[in-house]
Amino acid sequence: MRFKIVWILVLIISLAGCKSKKMAAVDNVDTDRPAIEKETEIVLDVDSPSGIMTMEERFSFANDEDKTKHDEKSYFVIIGSFRERSNADRFSESLVAKGFDPVILLSETGLNRISVDSYVNENDARARIMQIRSQFSEHEDTWLLIKK
Repeated sequence: MRFKIVWILVLIISLAGCKSKKMAAVDNVDTDRPAIEKETEIVLDVDSPSGIMTMEERFSFANDEDKTKHDEKSYFVIIGSFRERSNADRFSESLVAKGFDPVILLSETGLNRISVDSYVNENDARARIMQIRSQFSEHEDTWLLIKK
């Protein structure tokens, strides 16, 4: 009888301390790391040699000045994605302190994507991703968004 009570208490305590990864990503918004939300049905392709993830998507620009500056470009270096605009704004501010010039893109899926560079040429975009990954280990998940 005593063994069953102890076992039940251990089980309750261990389960009470657990959170799913989905909950952890939403609960712990950290300005240094984007909370990439897993609820969408987006599929990212991964280039085997470089490990760069790519996705093709429609989006709009959060402000007209960014649209004027980047609209002719098709390849965007994405450093973070957020469901909440306020989280995207906070993360963008932290990127400015690191020397980036972030632009918020409003994806067709409702996410706020943070782009730090855009290019006409795909190879230039891929080279920039590799440069960011080597200089900023905290941004090793930087990926390539291709405008539809």
